[in-house]
Amino acid sequence: MSKPTENSKPEHIGIVVPTIFELGPLLEAIPELSIKAKSPWQVYSAELADLKLTVIISFIGPANAAAATEHLIGFKPDLILHGGAAGAIDESLLPGDIVLGSAAKIICSKETLAVRKTLLMATTSIRYLKDGDPVRLEQLDGDSNSINRCLRASNKFAEQFPLWNAPGWPAPEPTRAAQIRAGVVGSLDGWTKGLEQLNFVRDNFNVDAEDMESAYIAQVAAIHGIPNLAIRAISNNEYRQTLEKDEIIPAVQAAAQRVAFFFKELITA
Repeated sequence: MSKPTENSKPEHIGIVVPTIFELGPLLEAIPELSIKAKSPWQVYSAELADLKLTVIISFIGPANAAAATEHLIGFKPDLILHGGAAGAIDESLLPGDIVLGSAAKIICSKETLAVRKTLLMATTSIRYLKDGDPVRLEQLDGDSNSINRCLRASNKFAEQFPLWNAPGWPAPEPTRAAQIRAGVVGSLDGWTKGLEQLNFVRDNFNVDAEDMESAYIAQVAAIHGIPNLAIRAISNNEYRQTLEKDEIIPAVQAAAQRVAFFFKELITA
């Protein structure tokens, strides 16, 4: 597979989305996508003018994300995009804001980190074998070329998505346009809630947003030497307001619409 350089455009983009709620806006944005396989993985593909596109649904969580990415790599993409909804760890991020993953980290709870330290384990959570040799990293970098292309589309994004129109906006907070930033995405198999845990993640891992998949997708991509980028839209800020159960899916869908915008920009621009 060929690897895109700073000034080149990839020939085949692979995309990982966690859920059908995050897939829907992408299918609307790229109507050429059609089902390629239903079992064991749900896979969509499209042949565009100068680009091949393959999309896979992983379902939520680290194991699903890693396994789906490995399967996707079998279709030989030269760039992997992935994304969907995320929770804010930086308190200033509000629903609708976009974090372009300049880096991805695996994060954990206070209790988990304490146990790992008692076992004399390395505190770096990214650990894998590449060509038989162990690799240990604090973080994995996202594709800078794709980040820059997304940032250049900021004005166009603002015209299409002027304000957040789903649950989760903190009631006392004045409405504002979305922020778009390159930042660090942390991943774990859970949803951080409560001020103590939120502060622990913020202070110990220095991440902007939290999800359940990005770092694990990035790790599999790194093993294969394929550039990747996480694009995450904030659906909730637990510092400011907790989503009710019936608000989660509408917030995730609204976030996914914003992520699909950037996917399309990277695919068609």
